[in-house]
Amino acid sequence: MFTEILKLLKSVAPFTNEELAEDFGLFRVKVIRKNEFITREGLVCDRLAFIRTGLMRSFYNIKGKDTTTYFLGPGSIAVAMSSFLEMKPAFENIQALEDSEVLILSKENLESLYRKSWKWQQTGRTIIEKYYVIMEKRSITLQTLSAKERYDMLMHEHPGLLLKVPLHYVASYLGISPETLSRIRRS
Repeated sequence: MFTEILKLLKSVAPFTNEELAEDFGLFRVKVIRKNEFITREGLVCDRLAFIRTGLMRSFYNIKGKDTTTYFLGPGSIAVAMSSFLEMKPAFENIQALEDSEVLILSKENLESLYRKSWKWQQTGRTIIEKYYVIMEKRSITLQTLSAKERYDMLMHEHPGLLLKVPLHYVASYLGISPETLSRIRRS
């Protein structure tokens, strides 16, 4: 079906092409238009989305102010993880920044795959572990690096991001004001 998700899944567990072809019947291809949401705060996130093409952002709305937590591009999984795992309302929003093509898998279908094969259980565990490591690194980065160091790291890891994302989202992600971001970019 899609080579990106095939590579990801085969890197985690020894799936055969036949197994994956059969299991992909539980996934749904969907186009998420720019500014549409995968998940909204206050609603239960009952599905995850593997991003094939496009770009999204994850953010919280705290006292009327958006705080961007992640940018999600091809190969990423868009999910409000706490809501998905606990089946409780999400605190997080995930919005498309450009038209994006995703593969949607419902929580119910994921549970069905877990029951079907240890390979899917291993895949789920590995994704959760990866998600945790990303969150921990982000937390440490925000607490230990200067604004300039965080900006440099973002530009190194995602060199084309500034061309696709409004600067106030980037500033929010870095934990700085748009004015501070402007000063950093000038220097």
